Amino acid sequence: MDYLTVREAAELKGCSEQYMKRIIKEGKIQAEMQLNPETNKMRYLLPVSALPENLQQKWYKQKRTETGLLPERYEDKPKKQKKAARPQRSFEELSADEREEVTLWSEIVREWQGLRSAYNGNKTEFDKLYVGKCQLEHKEIKVSTDILYRKWNAYRNNDIEGLIDKRGAWNRGSSTIPAPVWEAFLWYWLDENQPTASLCYRNTIDWTKEFYPELLCEIPTEQSFRRQIKRDVNYALKTLMREGEKAFNDRCAPYAMRLYDNLEANDCWIADNHTFDIISRDGETQHRLYLTAFLDAKSGVLTGWNITESPCSQSTILALRHGIMRFGIPKCVYVDNGREFLTHDVGGKGHRTRASMADQPEPPTIFKRLGIEMRNAIVRNARAKPIERTFRTVKEQFSKLWEGFCGGTIFERPENLKRIIKNGGIPRDYEIREVFDAWIDGEYNCQNYGGSERCYKGMSRIDVWNKTIIAVRKANPSDLNLMLMRSTRHQKIKRNGVYITIAGEKLWYMHPEQTINNLEHEVYVHYDPADLRRVRIYDSDTEKFMFEWKLADTLMVDYLEENQEKIADAQALIRMSRKFVRDQAKGITANLSNEQRITMLDRTIRKAWESKEDNFEIRMPKNIIPVMANEETVEEKQAVGAENIPVDISLRRISHNAAKRKE
Repeated sequence: MDYLTVREAAELKGCSEQYMKRIIKEGKIQAEMQLNPETNKMRYLLPVSALPENLQQKWYKQKRTETGLLPERYEDKPKKQKKAARPQRSFEELSADEREEVTLWSEIVREWQGLRSAYNGNKTEFDKLYVGKCQLEHKEIKVSTDILYRKWNAYRNNDIEGLIDKRGAWNRGSSTIPAPVWEAFLWYWLDENQPTASLCYRNTIDWTKEFYPELLCEIPTEQSFRRQIKRDVNYALKTLMREGEKAFNDRCAPYAMRLYDNLEANDCWIADNHTFDIISRDGETQHRLYLTAFLDAKSGVLTGWNITESPCSQSTILALRHGIMRFGIPKCVYVDNGREFLTHDVGGKGHRTRASMADQPEPPTIFKRLGIEMRNAIVRNARAKPIERTFRTVKEQFSKLWEGFCGGTIFERPENLKRIIKNGGIPRDYEIREVFDAWIDGEYNCQNYGGSERCYKGMSRIDVWNKTIIAVRKANPSDLNLMLMRSTRHQKIKRNGVYITIAGEKLWYMHPEQTINNLEHEVYVHYDPADLRRVRIYDSDTEKFMFEWKLADTLMVDYLEENQEKIADAQALIRMSRKFVRDQAKGITANLSNEQRITMLDRTIRKAWESKEDNFEIRMPKNIIPVMANEETVEEKQAVGAENIPVDISLRRISHNAAKRKE
């Protein structure tokens, strides 16, 4: 590909270099940044293909004039010409190497003809002498008398193809592989398992035997397939199909170039976690510490950080608090999709929200209380986070200074690491924390600004932050502690109060009177993990503060507790709650006299008698329809004397007489 400098493009367009640089920065013309080997500085290079069509034609016309070729003629009705022996291409269609070859032969034949016409001796002898001269000066090409005459003839006839060496390339671009066979080979080869070409070639032969046996004799060698791969399968297609979408996005797909012109300090902080490449110890335990850090996107200053044994949401809050206390509250935080950021009370669940919990109300997050907008990076897109380059600097300039350096991979691990660990030479955790705090502000934040804005060249990172900061949002320590408190999900006040979960264990908080009065009220709880002695209760609907409750540790009694004092304290709290409710009940009916204390049963009976006397009456209609059984009466026979048996029979008397007889 041909490239033009800014000066050459400006001369071609007929404008100033400043104007050309301005339209490049505005994106109106595509340009690439490359290092100038002469000045060792970056410069713009413009591809000829990125210029407008008229400028491209103008540039190619100049190149044709420089090589001595006749300009192309464009006629409305071109004359009929004899069919060329080979296809002709325009000067613009040639590759860069072919254009250089055309230029070289044009200079050679012009020089040859100029010297030949001025030579007074034998022209044939001169041709041999000039061939020897060309063989010494141009060892990369083959020169003979016949070649000189052929090139001169092509030059006079404006035959560009005649000035190009075609030896060994007469069949370049053609293939003898049958189309179905080539498609089958690509089916095997373009796979993310990345099979070798040899394996795909053997499978392709087996496939051809099954489906196209008549093409077996036309299959070329394996090298033909390898050449065809290089010629027909471009790099982007190969990367996507054999290495996956991430590799394609990282190396082939275009990416958005972020502009920092309208960005100010504290407008956006970038957060992420980093594993120190240092083996340290805390007592006898050996491990690698983790760094949670916030980076100012404008200046590159590392604003806040926290070193922890495992990355978690609490480490994120501590690092954020550290940065806010030093530099103020940012407007936006740019984070990845880790669980330490997408937590329901830190930044919200985001795309991690389950469908079953989509409609469940959530308490306001810490970012929302601080007025910070959270934005998430695209998954598996490290290019979008400049803090990754900061972590690279931490590794190269900080981690490698320690004897416990272990490297990020097995290939970076020093050979003497085992000996250092055996001799106890690895550092302690507190040493890394102390040195890192001093190194960040004394070394990293004071290093030269490495961003893309050239106006800050020569300034340090902290100088750029001081220059670009306009206003700072600050909060006093007490308010900041309240806004940084963790939150639970919505819960109802139970008879033991409310709870928070720490390390899988529930801690209950209550107040005897306030808990009883607000049972089943829906609230959420704010708490400080560094101080679990008390929590703050907020209404879930209005988000207003309600109470501050202490830890109900008296209700937490071991199953087989033998200390009677702990059991007595728990029972006393229970009795206190019961007495409080009873006192409330007494106070409710204290104004009723004894006559007014009528039970509900008595009240119901009185109401029923009054209603029966006033409202209950059966009214028979005048039209009465008799209903008869229509059966004949049967006279039953009676025993002698049965007519004297009284009709009224007492079962009680019968039972009494039977008992007397039994006795």
